[in-house]
Amino acid sequence: MAELERYQVDRRAAFAFGMAQRGRVHPLNEDELKHFRKEKDGVFGPSPWDTPNLSTELPFTFGSLPSPASVENAIKNDIGGENHFRFAPSRGSPGEDATAIMHLLDNIQTPTYSDPGAVVHMQSPTFNRAWRWMPGWESEGMLGQSDFLLTVAPAGEVFELEYHDHHFSTTLLTGSKVWLTFPPLQANLDVLRKAYGEMHAANTSRVALGILAELQHGIFIIQKPGQTLLFPPFWSHMIFDTATSVSSGFFIATAAQYVYRIRNMDLWLSLNLFWDSAEEQQNHLENYAAELATHFSTIMTGNFKRFKVANVQNAICREWVKTAQKKETDFENMKEKIGGLLELIDDEGEREKIDEMFRVVWIEFVQLKRKKKPECRLCHVRIEHMPAGETPDDRLARHVTDVHCNF
Repeated sequence: MAELERYQVDRRAAFAFGMAQRGRVHPLNEDELKHFRKEKDGVFGPSPWDTPNLSTELPFTFGSLPSPASVENAIKNDIGGENHFRFAPSRGSPGEDATAIMHLLDNIQTPTYSDPGAVVHMQSPTFNRAWRWMPGWESEGMLGQSDFLLTVAPAGEVFELEYHDHHFSTTLLTGSKVWLTFPPLQANLDVLRKAYGEMHAANTSRVALGILAELQHGIFIIQKPGQTLLFPPFWSHMIFDTATSVSSGFFIATAAQYVYRIRNMDLWLSLNLFWDSAEEQQNHLENYAAELATHFSTIMTGNFKRFKVANVQNAICREWVKTAQKKETDFENMKEKIGGLLELIDDEGEREKIDEMFRVVWIEFVQLKRKKKPECRLCHVRIEHMPAGETPDDRLARHVTDVHCNF
């Protein structure tokens, strides 16, 4: 890991370098990873796609990587106007941040530029126009893809332990990066929960080094320009920029992962608290809840090519009404998690709109299913045992509203 050796002045980079030197992490090498692959109880899933995948396939219509000068020009053209991005760490004022951002952009072609501060998740119309469809997602039940989001970082920048609940693809346009990434083992997710809790309590965005020592089966990845990294959902990672870099990433949501997104909702909510202002937190919270509701509607009412959505529908039905086991003291089923999410939204109108989306979809779903069997698809109460109504559909609608959507 010579790439990290010269950055050991940063304690996090030094710690990661030590982990690699002591053999406590895996290289991205299938000859080694295959020994940890099992269908049910393996460290990694049975397929190479269950771990990060590094390739030279570009998600753009252009056949070869644009020059660093072209990348710099595109970013300078795109960054103005209504572009929403974050510059971190802030210099303390909008004016100082603007000056630091321009210095960073002026030095995109300087590999050793190391003044602190990165442009994170910048929108780029230039790269969005060059987006190329990547086949294969139909088998996962594709729900949607984000726009390209660009990150510009100086040499020596370290991005703290991040977690994504979607498939995440990122292409390195300039520079070099080292990734330290960890699989979504239950033990790792619990460590991540602990880390975020401690960071909030200490009012810091830095992960304690002891937390990294607790994470298991990490993988080190060296990424060079023109390489695309694809992460499965729920992996966490730290990023070490070993040269001034520009990367372009996007997220893909799939039906196959929907239930697991809800199960691990608390991790997303913890991450959302790191936004600087309550307004930013609420904005992301509303978008997140609306996306979950929209995807829920698509799953429960839609048909997918090459994907059996009935399996996910059945899983959602079970999770919505699931009850705690004897030893589970803090258990929440899917209905309770969605209800808790809605309670966090301050805007009453937005909250009621999202609430209504879930309720209407559930009513339509159980009404459709009652044609095969005159009962509630969720709890199996027969229609004749429900409160009186003009029609069976009316009785079902009232039952769903009062019992299953009383958030």
